[in-house]
Amino acid sequence: MTPVIARTPAISDLAGRPLADFSILSPDALREAFDGWNTLGLTRPATEAAALAAETGGSGEVRPGIVAGFSTGSSGRRGLFVTSAAERAGWIGHILARLLPVDALLRPTRIALCLRADNRLYGDVGVAGLFRFLFVGLEVPAPERFERLRAFAPDVLIAPPQVLADLARRTDRPWPLRRLFYGAEPMGEAERGWIGRALGARPDPIYQATEGFLGAACRLGILHLNEDVLIIEREAVPGTTRFLPIVTDLRRTTQPMIRVRLPDLLEPLSAPCPCGSPLAAVHPVEGRLEDLWRWPGSVICPREVESAVSATLGPEPDWRAVASPLGVTVEADPDRIQTARTAVEALLATENLYLPVICVGPPRQEGVKRRRVRSGTHH
Repeated sequence: MTPVIARTPAISDLAGRPLADFSILSPDALREAFDGWNTLGLTRPATEAAALAAETGGSGEVRPGIVAGFSTGSSGRRGLFVTSAAERAGWIGHILARLLPVDALLRPTRIALCLRADNRLYGDVGVAGLFRFLFVGLEVPAPERFERLRAFAPDVLIAPPQVLADLARRTDRPWPLRRLFYGAEPMGEAERGWIGRALGARPDPIYQATEGFLGAACRLGILHLNEDVLIIEREAVPGTTRFLPIVTDLRRTTQPMIRVRLPDLLEPLSAPCPCGSPLAAVHPVEGRLEDLWRWPGSVICPREVESAVSATLGPEPDWRAVASPLGVTVEADPDRIQTARTAVEALLATENLYLPVICVGPPRQEGVKRRRVRSGTHH
């Protein structure tokens, strides 16, 4: 990586130095300093213009072969990224190797993807070998989205949990899926089981961000971090068994990613994955650091809230739970709100917390991503 570092203005003076000498950065800090964190002298305004053009039918090229795009973080802020043709080819090979059914290279495979916006990084998959590719944007009305996907009959489908839940509610028979993946939002185990039964395939996690392709599920559905091409340092989250990943990508040459601390909550499995992979096995991303419920002497993680509420409501209803220093606000449909409230009160009681639980409803969607468990102020 030394030549890449030497061409990156923000860190060129650290070329040849050990990784520990590099500062740990947040994604926001990296994005704000975009001009200094690329090796081609690209400027943020020109690159953002190319990325915006890519979302409206343009090539997305900021220079010949160099393509820009946006991705949406869990907070809803758009992340800006650039890739070279070689990086896109490597990404395609890596992601197809990790996600496709084992016989995908032996017969045509239909891949469908639902995301906020299309870009060349995804579109290039459509010309890679025996693959047919369909992109359906999240802005497409849900009934139309269902019909387009059902007519395409994908072998592989990748979509956020809220899209898969909508498809599950609308479907009357299993789909001909060989693999089903979810990303961009957390999904609880109860919802995962319900969607799997409705659509005919278990939804498995994929961990993808502006910072790169970070992890994917093995054949058993367990998330493994891509430590074959990444260095992932672990920053422990006090009061929990979780950690924050500090990511260094060993293959990025256009927009280096070195010691970028992501706010995602990850928890290692308590035992090695039975699949035998040497790559680190973790529970699916359950939320962000800011989603932890914290009170003096107590920390409650998003997965614990998700499990408690889903155990009482069931996997299908939508809901939200937002903690503040003074208590918790629960959002759910009127016929389920009291059940959700009881579940949250019981969970708090396990921590000897007897705080007000306020009921409002129905649940409101904030931004483009579903976050059922959050920490903030009351509405």
